[in-house]
Amino acid sequence: MRRLPNLNQIKAFEAAARHLSFKHAAAELFVSDAAIGHQIKALEEALGVTLFRRLTRRVELTKAGAAYLPRLTAALDEIEAVTSEITEVQEKGVLKLTAAPFYTNRIVLPNLVKFRALYPEIDVKIVFEDEVVDFAKSDIEGGLRYGDGNWPGVTSVFLHGDMVSPVCAPSYVKGRKLPLEPADIAELLLGLGGSGDQDWMDWFNAADHQLKAAPNIIEYTNRARMFDLALSGNGVVLGDLKLIESDLEKGHLVQLHPLAIPRDRSMYLVYPDSEKPNPRIAKFGGWLSDLLSKDDLGG
Repeated sequence: MRRLPNLNQIKAFEAAARHLSFKHAAAELFVSDAAIGHQIKALEEALGVTLFRRLTRRVELTKAGAAYLPRLTAALDEIEAVTSEITEVQEKGVLKLTAAPFYTNRIVLPNLVKFRALYPEIDVKIVFEDEVVDFAKSDIEGGLRYGDGNWPGVTSVFLHGDMVSPVCAPSYVKGRKLPLEPADIAELLLGLGGSGDQDWMDWFNAADHQLKAAPNIIEYTNRARMFDLALSGNGVVLGDLKLIESDLEKGHLVQLHPLAIPRDRSMYLVYPDSEKPNPRIAKFGGWLSDLLSKDDLGG
């Protein structure tokens, strides 16, 4: 077993010896002058050696203190350097994430240059994948997932929720004055992305419209395929306004009615459960969360 002195006492002595001042050491270590004095006295008692001569208005190193200082300073410098190296290694390099192409192409990729400008030491690699990835069997370190946030074995960081409203390509409603009434929307071909007809039922209820007949609904396995219906000019979908912001700005889609309703599904950044998350993921998650909190995502 190593016979090592108390680290706080060592730090107090080393700072005071460099400055030849208990006051300056206290300022460097953010403690009181008295605390420095107590730590050094305790170190001297533990070593059985006097390290300082206490004079009226100053202190001087004893022969033992002068011999102790340079090697302690070198040792503390080495501890600081190796700690910094380990931390920097964890904060640099490739960050491999999985995400659905539809979301990534609209939100992440157009803004990724901003992340790289802030963190040039982190190289984000996106693997396009619609299926849920088992991190234990993959070299992927995290991902962007859409759902309720309840996935076993992972930490889920909320990014943003869905606020959906009816949208379609301008060609699908060419010649019609917008906004449309809910009754007019109910007569169009309505697309769904694997959620049953509840989304549309909830929207019509929120619009205070009682359906007179079952709407013409076509269901897709995911919302990327559902949006192909709208973008191709063949139907209407309930689009998350955050996700399709650029499509609306560019005129690829138009909003048929101002009413938008929240859904119980959201976008999350996920990564394997850990007491200490990957620092690269933490930086990416903080950046993306801040980006999504802005009204204008830019590009």
